Amino acid sequence: MPFAVARSVIALGANIRRARLRRGMKQADLAKKTGLALGTLKRLEEGSPTTAISAYFVVLWALGLEREFVNLASPDRDEEGKTLEAAHQPTRARASSRLDDDF
Repeated sequence: MPFAVARSVIALGANIRRARLRRGMKQADLAKKTGLALGTLKRLEEGSPTTAISAYFVVLWALGLEREFVNLASPDRDEEGKTLEAAHQPTRARASSRLDDDF
């Protein structure tokens, strides 16, 4: 696993832990609310890369942070992708070679 990915997953787990603590929730309470096993929640907060992404999403939902889902990999925020897409756009439209009898 690339170091940057591992570091990001660990940071996400730490952010989730901080959000839970700010809300005054115990791990057991959050596990019950989400339907996750307590061990899964503990691994999630440690930033385990083997924990299913759905577990991260359900915990974010339970903490009221689901609005963050919208921005995850958003094409509107993908500057590199937009640049590549623009570079592949045709410079002019080609006329159709087929004539049409539709008047």
